[in-house]
Amino acid sequence: MGQAQLQPSTPAAAESLANMHALFNSKSRGGLHYDHLPSDVKATLCFSARLTKKHTTMKLADMDDFERAKLHKVINNLVAKLKPLMSCPLSEFH
Repeated sequence: MGQAQLQPSTPAAAESLANMHALFNSKSRGGLHYDHLPSDVKATLCFSARLTKKHTTMKLADMDDFERAKLHKVINNLVAKLKPLMSCPLSEFH
């Protein structure tokens, strides 16, 4: 009789995501992206959301629901408003 071979267990998707968030010290996909934005981008978003300077150094998970909602709204508004400019060539940007 042959010995039973142990197969390495593959973690479930939820466990893999949890491990990834723990590795990068974030609690969500949005937090993972936001927390790794350059500081100048965070400053622009926080200013636009009328948050304070201290928010520019905070992780998304450390903000309260109201602060996160303000940021989320600003991000969505900026994306919608800036989208037409994204395809505009520099030669037509004057």
